[in-house]
Amino acid sequence: MLLPKILFPVTLFVSLSLHSQKIKDTIIPKPIGHVNDFERIYAPDEIRTLDSTIIEFEKRTTIQIAIITIDTLMVNRKNFDGWTLKVMKAWGVGQKEKNYGILIGMSKGYRRIRIQNGYGIVKILSNNETKEIIDKSFIPFFKDGKYFEGTVNGLKALMKKLE
Repeated sequence: MLLPKILFPVTLFVSLSLHSQKIKDTIIPKPIGHVNDFERIYAPDEIRTLDSTIIEFEKRTTIQIAIITIDTLMVNRKNFDGWTLKVMKAWGVGQKEKNYGILIGMSKGYRRIRIQNGYGIVKILSNNETKEIIDKSFIPFFKDGKYFEGTVNGLKALMKKLE
């Protein structure tokens, strides 16, 4: 008789955990600006610098870029890449006619970064080139805990390739 009393709470806990995980992966936060630091890895002046860099680039090229830092409470690790694509679509990054948008999604907690390119960008910048920019421009700084410097360096490498 003790077994059913133990199994019910365990089953309930597992069911609620799985349900909350499904909910977590479907919630898309509202964008705050071009830089959305939900993980709080940037100082306010760093956010302003990144934001103004992105705005100036968009004025020159019409290519829209958004950055999101992702807290581990926002999405499950295995759903990270797909979730960043959902965020890009929900936020409408890139003009609908051109689809010139890029979302840079990163998580310090998961030690992951994903750059989602709109269909218009893929014609200019291949997935292999994007991976190379991540590996050579972002990651070396991130390994040293220099997230702002890595983001600036990676952003500049992306912009140079796209101009």
